[in-house]
Amino acid sequence: MLRDFRIGWRLLAKDRSYSAVVILGLAVGIATCFLLLGLVRHAFSYDRHVPQHERVYQLLEHWNLPLLGDGWATASMPARDAALASGQPVLATAFMQRGLDARVGKDVRAFGLTLVDPAFEQIFQPKVLAGDLTLALSRPGALALTRATAIKLFGRVDVVGATLQGDGATYSVAAVLADQPAATTTPYEALSGIKGPFLKEASRSSMERSWGFTAGSVYLKLLPGADPQAVLDNVRRGLRQSSLVRREYAEQVAALGGRDFIEYRLSPLADAYLDPDLDSTFALRGNRQGMFGLAAVAGLILLLAATNYVNLATVRTLARQREIAVRKVLGASAPAVARQFLAESVLVCLVATLLGLLLAWLLLPVFSDLVQRELDRMFSPGALAATLALGLVLGLLAGAWPTWSALRVCASAALAGRGNSETARGLWARRALTVVQLATAMGLIATTLAVAWQTRHASTLDPGFDMTPLLMAPAANDARDPRIRALRDEIARLPDVAGVALSHMPFSVGHNIVSLRREGGIAADLGLYAVSPEFFGVLGIKPVAGRLYDPALDRQNEPGRVVINASAARKLGYASPEDAIGKTLVRPGGSGNGMQIVGVAPDLRHRSARDAQPPIAYYVRDQVGMFIVRARRDPDAAARAIEALWPRHFPNETLSVMRMQKVASDLFYADDLRLAKLLGAASVIASAIAAFGIYVLAAYSVQRRTREIVLRKLYGAGNGAIGLLVAREFALLVGAGAAIGLPLAYLAIRRYLGGFAEQAPVGGWTLAIGLALACIVVLAAALRHALAAMRMRPVLALRD
Repeated sequence: MLRDFRIGWRLLAKDRSYSAVVILGLAVGIATCFLLLGLVRHAFSYDRHVPQHERVYQLLEHWNLPLLGDGWATASMPARDAALASGQPVLATAFMQRGLDARVGKDVRAFGLTLVDPAFEQIFQPKVLAGDLTLALSRPGALALTRATAIKLFGRVDVVGATLQGDGATYSVAAVLADQPAATTTPYEALSGIKGPFLKEASRSSMERSWGFTAGSVYLKLLPGADPQAVLDNVRRGLRQSSLVRREYAEQVAALGGRDFIEYRLSPLADAYLDPDLDSTFALRGNRQGMFGLAAVAGLILLLAATNYVNLATVRTLARQREIAVRKVLGASAPAVARQFLAESVLVCLVATLLGLLLAWLLLPVFSDLVQRELDRMFSPGALAATLALGLVLGLLAGAWPTWSALRVCASAALAGRGNSETARGLWARRALTVVQLATAMGLIATTLAVAWQTRHASTLDPGFDMTPLLMAPAANDARDPRIRALRDEIARLPDVAGVALSHMPFSVGHNIVSLRREGGIAADLGLYAVSPEFFGVLGIKPVAGRLYDPALDRQNEPGRVVINASAARKLGYASPEDAIGKTLVRPGGSGNGMQIVGVAPDLRHRSARDAQPPIAYYVRDQVGMFIVRARRDPDAAARAIEALWPRHFPNETLSVMRMQKVASDLFYADDLRLAKLLGAASVIASAIAAFGIYVLAAYSVQRRTREIVLRKLYGAGNGAIGLLVAREFALLVGAGAAIGLPLAYLAIRRYLGGFAEQAPVGGWTLAIGLALACIVVLAAALRHALAAMRMRPVLALRD
C-alpha cells in the first residue's frame, strides 16, 4: 500500500495541472461542507454543557387569544411561584436580562446583567473561578462577573471585592465565573439576585403579581421523584384563581368553553434553541428545518465536488488505458490495479481534506460574522477526526468508478488502439451525475432569489410613516424620572431635531393586550401601546377620523381618552372610523372608568410581515422609556448631538442612538438576510462546481466524437451544424436538470413563503432566472470545446 501511495504521489506531481484542479475543487467542497455541518452541529449542541440538562425545563405559556397567534412565550413570575408551591421536589429560577451601565474608574462601561433567583446556582451549576456565587445572588448590590466581563471592565480577572459606580448606587463584585460555551440559550455577562437595586420595588412587585406578564424566562429543575404533571396542574390552579381570569378577561375565559385561558407546558432545555413554537423576537433561536436544509445543502455541495472528481478521474483513466494494459501484460493482477487506483483516489481526497480544513479555518471568522454566531468548537478533535475519516471514505467511494473502469480495460484492444472509449453505461452514469449538478445549481439559485426578494419586500413594506428621519434610543428609566423629562426637553431644543416623543417599543405587541367593549357590543382584544402626547406628531401621522394626541390638549396619565387604529374600529363594530369618535369604551366587568375615543389613527406596522397587523389602542402614559426623535436634515448629526447631551443627566450610563429603519430590519429580518447570504454563497459554489463538471464533460465529449465530427465535416457539415451537435447533448442535460431541480425549488419557495402573512409577488421568474443562469454557466463552460470542434482540421484528426 505504501508503494501504491508513492506511485500515486509521483503521478500527481507529474501532472500538476490535473492535480491542482481536482484537489482544489474537492478542497472547496470539503471546506464548505465542514463549515455548514459545523453550524448544524453547533445548533444541535445548545445547552448540552449544563449538568443534568435532561432534568432542566423552560416553563412556557400560550395565550388562547387569536391576537397573539399560536406561538409560545416564556412564563411569568407568578407561574414560577405556583410551580414552587406545587409540593413537588423542584427548583425554580427566573432569568431576566437587563442592560447595566456603570463607571469603572474614569470610564463608563455597558454590559449585560441577568437577574436570577438563588436556585440558579443549583440548576445551572456555573463554574466559580473566585469568590462566592451564593453571596452574589443573595446580597443586594452584589454581582458575579464572567471572566470575559471582568477583563472587559477591569482589564484583569482578580476582581473579587472591586466596585462599580452605577446610577445612584455602588455595586460590588462578589464572584468571578468561567465563560460559558457559545452554544447556550442562557447567555450572561454578569449575574445578580432579583431582590436588589437593579429592579425598582414597584416594578418587581408588579411582576410578581401579574399573571401572563413576561419579564424574562422561568427555568425549572425537576429533582428525582418530581411529577411534571403535578407541577403544571398547580400552575393552572394558580392561574384560575387569579384576577386575570376572574375579572380582567372573564368574558374571554367564558367563551373558551372550559379551556384554559393560558396553557402551560414544560419544554426541555436542550430543545430550547430549536423549538419551532417559541417566539424568537427577543431571544436567540434557530430554525430546525433550516438546519436540516443547510445539512442537505452541505451534502449536495460535497456530492457535486466528488462528482466532478469522479468525472475527471474517469476521463483520465480512459486516457491511461495503454498504461493499464501494459501493467496487465507485465503480470499485474486485478487486485494490484484496483489497489493502485484506490490509493491515488484516497491520496487526492486526503490532501484535499487537509487543504479544505485549512480553508475552513481561514474562512471561519467571515463565516461566523455571516451567520452571526460564535462558533467556538468547530475545530474540536472529534470534528477533525470525523472530517479526516470522511476524506478517507470519500476517497474510497469516489475512486470506485475509475477503478472499475480500469479493471474493465482489455489489454489487447487497448494496445491495438481500439479501447480508448468508455461503455455506454459509464457515459450515462456520468451524464446523470452532471444532471444532478445542474439541478442543484438551478434549485439553489431560484431559492436564493426568492428568499432575497421576500426579505427585501418585507423589510421595505410601508409601515404607515416615513422611518428615514427617525431615531430611537432607550431611556435609562421612564418619563416619571425628572432627568428623562429634562433630557427630553433639551433634545427637543436641538437645532437638528424636529420633535421628540416617548413610547413603548414600537415594533412589538407581546402580551400587552387590553380587552375593551363598546356600549352594547362584545369585548374585543386590542394590542396596547403607551405613548407620550407627541408620539403621532413625531411620526408624522394624520388621523383617519377625529384627532390624535396633542401635547397642547393631552397630558400624561389622563385615562379618560384613547386613540384606536382603523382595524380596532372595525373589530369593535363601528360602521366607520367617524362613527367611533366620541364613543366610550369600557373594560369588561366594569373595572375602571370608561375611555372616550378621541381619534382613529391609520393602521401602522407594529409586527413583521410574518404576522397579521393587530388592532391597536394607544393611550397616554408616562411609564414609557423609548425615545423617538425626528431629525430635521441629518439624522446622524442629530444622533451625535443627543449622545453628547446624555452624560449631563446620566454620567454613569451609556447611550446608543439608532436609526429606526435599521432597528426594525435587524429585529424582524436579520435571520432571513443571513439565510439569503448563505444560500447565495452555496449557489455560487454549486454553480462553479457545475461549470467545471460541464467543462470536463464537454472536453471528453469532443474527444470521444472526434472521428464523427471529422466525417461530418468531410461530408459538408458547416460550423453551425458542428456547434449544434455539441450543444444538443448539453441542452438535453440542462432540460433534465430543470425537470428535477426546478420543481423541488418551487416546493421549497412555497414552504418558505408560507411563513409570511404578506408575501412578495414571487412567481415563476425566480425559476426562469435559475434556468437562464444555468444555461449561461453551461454555455460558458462548453463554449471553448465547441469552438475547438468547429476549428478541428480533418487531416490532423484522421492522422491521429
